[in-house]
Amino acid sequence: MQRRLWLPVLVTAVALAGCSSSKPKAAASSSPAAPTTAASTSSAPASTPATAPSSAPASAPASPAAPSSTASGNLTVWVDAARLPDAKAYQAAHPNVKTTIVTFDGDGNGATSLQTKIQLWNKAGSGWPDVIFSEQVNDPVWMAQAPFSFAADMGAALGKDTTSNWPAPSLAQCTVNGTLVCIQDNLAPDVLWVNTKLMTQFGYTVPKTWQDWQAIGVKVAKEHPGYIIGSSGESYGAWQYFWANKCPLESNVSGTKVTINVADVHCTEMASLLDPVIKNGTVPPVSIFSPDFAKKYGGTADKVLMMVGAAWYTGVFHDTVKTPSGELTAAAPLQWGTDPVTTGQIGGGPWIISKHTSNPSAAADFVKWSVTQFNPPPSSPDARGGLPGYQPMQGPWLTGLTSNTYWASDPGPAIKAAASQIWDGWQLVTYPDQPVWSNTVVTGLVAGKSLSSLMPAFGKALSQAAQAAGYTVATS
Repeated sequence: MQRRLWLPVLVTAVALAGCSSSKPKAAASSSPAAPTTAASTSSAPASTPATAPSSAPASAPASPAAPSSTASGNLTVWVDAARLPDAKAYQAAHPNVKTTIVTFDGDGNGATSLQTKIQLWNKAGSGWPDVIFSEQVNDPVWMAQAPFSFAADMGAALGKDTTSNWPAPSLAQCTVNGTLVCIQDNLAPDVLWVNTKLMTQFGYTVPKTWQDWQAIGVKVAKEHPGYIIGSSGESYGAWQYFWANKCPLESNVSGTKVTINVADVHCTEMASLLDPVIKNGTVPPVSIFSPDFAKKYGGTADKVLMMVGAAWYTGVFHDTVKTPSGELTAAAPLQWGTDPVTTGQIGGGPWIISKHTSNPSAAADFVKWSVTQFNPPPSSPDARGGLPGYQPMQGPWLTGLTSNTYWASDPGPAIKAAASQIWDGWQLVTYPDQPVWSNTVVTGLVAGKSLSSLMPAFGKALSQAAQAAGYTVATS
């Protein structure tokens, strides 16, 4: 769910979380040999990244030198618009591989377009792409299982010497029934984004706990009406808030069993904490990606005081919200009272290799190159949009943040620390939960209902989605 917007160094979710700028609806291919399901053009359209600010450093530390590739033959890769530069760069750097690039919606925001496509390819017995990038982090879970049976063994494709460079929680997220079936392009931990200029101007201290954050929201509504400390209008709102407080909405997943319990205290206390700040307008049910949000709270209006959001929000603030330069930074994730700090994540998009590929060596070569070698300079519009999953490239990405004067102070330390604070009790499932949240919660918030009053309906709808996908739902 992470988009290639503006970024200081490379380009998730990844990737989150949920959270998109505009994207092409129809697939497009950079080769006339595109599958019949895609619309073919001479050059696939990229997303609309802005050029990095002139304050961005001119170059970044180089990636490790790419080993000589022996890959050759035909290769078809499906990518979202944000990953298009990666694919085009591989195509240009590997002339012995005849790479067909198809852009599609990335299966973002809870879409299920890939399920339909894979079922059609399976029925036809042909047409499968060799590699797919998905914005939906739970896609590999169902891709690795019947009736789809699409995802190949990524661990065998890349080798342990490569995969050992990803943090354990990332590898766990890509492991299905003991097999590594994907590799994350980027990590997308949530942090607290803070407008230091406004915080200083209003005399507020950066909060360390959710309770302190809420207390500031109560003050802001009275002392500075119109300013906000967050948003509640995203399709990934459950990931944004409830994951951090260990709410069991996708927990204890074992085979086809899952725990969903919106009545758990970790869920009810977070809903109760959010109710007053949603009601007083400091956490409005408006998406940060909507034109209304940018107009009302972004740009010269400059009314975003704080925001819980993923690492890739770096680009969202610059490109979409257009917060002025020199005001923002990232602070540590909020903790619940005196509990140990845990946070959620939004995105961290995975690469998947098809088990049907007729060119497994080129498919592995493509994925390995994209996640370990593709590293444009920070001044490039193709710079990576999120903290790389591959640890040797995290340093250059963080250095780009440090060097960029768009930030009031370096957001890198908070992002780096948050990557190891993601709660591991939230597991991935085969069904999309974001449409359930949007339809049962966001619509209700817009209508003026409290979050607490909407949680029972959300829990029921989420359980129904799980059961429809073949899960047995428990409450403990």
